[in-house]
Amino acid sequence: AEAMMRSAMERGKWIFFQNCHLAPSWMPSLERLIEQIDPDKVHRDFRLWLTSMPSPKFPVFILQNGSKMTVEPPKGIKANMMRSYMSFSDDFLTSTGHKTPDFKHLLQSLCLFHGVVLERRKFGPLGFNIPYEFTNGDLRICISQLKMFLEEYDEIPFKVLKYTAGHINYGGRVTDDWDRRCLMNVLGDFYSEPVLETNFKYSTSGIHYQLDPDNDLAGYLAYIKSLPINDTPEIFGLHENANITFAQNETYALLSGLLKLQ
Repeated sequence: AEAMMRSAMERGKWIFFQNCHLAPSWMPSLERLIEQIDPDKVHRDFRLWLTSMPSPKFPVFILQNGSKMTVEPPKGIKANMMRSYMSFSDDFLTSTGHKTPDFKHLLQSLCLFHGVVLERRKFGPLGFNIPYEFTNGDLRICISQLKMFLEEYDEIPFKVLKYTAGHINYGGRVTDDWDRRCLMNVLGDFYSEPVLETNFKYSTSGIHYQLDPDNDLAGYLAYIKSLPINDTPEIFGLHENANITFAQNETYALLSGLLKLQ
């Protein structure tokens, strides 16, 4: 890595070191290398990119002297669904032939489920006993399995879909028995026969409902943009008071962050 960096400084290349938190013993050496960079002597096109998880071993000097960018999952169901649908295309939505209506219905259901389990974490133990790091990769593998199973089976195999999503893809991260039971019950509301009906309501208020499969990608994106920014606890199956706990935790986190920054 040091040889690559020295070579890049001379030749004006970009260098990218990934997952710095996995090499904490080398961080002091990297810090010394960066301290020795003289802007007048290195090639003006040289750039150094570093990625790391939050780590106490990452040198503060590098953080203070670099441009920083953080990657966090979007907040709220609306932003989560928007991120999911922005990665689709009209060709993908219609790629299952005569099963396209079922695919569109179950895809919308799955993306909403992904948003719900991610957002449940903000309610603390009311959401899950342990806050699990569900990722976009979990959603992507579920989507590819959904497409594959719809193409392979004549009838929709809800049992198989629930098992692969609930026990393997998302459930693979879940270590608490009660959390697994909760996850499977939540999934049961989204992977079931009734969601195949247009205008099926996911919540009592009817804010989240099943769209007509005649919609193209633009129709789905327009619907997602119309959703409220702040989610009501009903979509999570929680009481209105659940928001109080979440709001208090959010406020404490913000204030403690401000105090640390002082």
